[in-house]
Amino acid sequence: MPSKKVQRVTASRKLTAEEAAEARRLRELADKDKDEIFALGRALLADKHKRQADATGISTLGARIRAAREARGLTQAELAARAHVGQAYLSYLEQDQREPSLSVAARLARELGIKLDDLASSVVERA
Repeated sequence: MPSKKVQRVTASRKLTAEEAAEARRLRELADKDKDEIFALGRALLADKHKRQADATGISTLGARIRAAREARGLTQAELAARAHVGQAYLSYLEQDQREPSLSVAARLARELGIKLDDLASSVVERA
């Protein structure tokens, strides 16, 4: 497959020394704050999921993963190892700070001994 040539949208010119220094400074600032920005984004996503779950009475995916894991007496580290995901990533999933890919969700469901449909189900049994 032939590669497409990318055409610059901006004017093709060299940066001045001052512009290059400012670009480096801005990149360094962005790199320094990137982890904090990502953490804030994950926390906002988790809060959104929890508010939606509370408003509709539907449990979140993270809550369903945690409940199934605890029902089987597994630690996060044990489930993560069995499903071939990182323990920190599983923690993010359980806190609703990340959404798993289909393949990760399928591996988790298999290791939890439940159907993927049941894991992804948005129906909550009310007593």
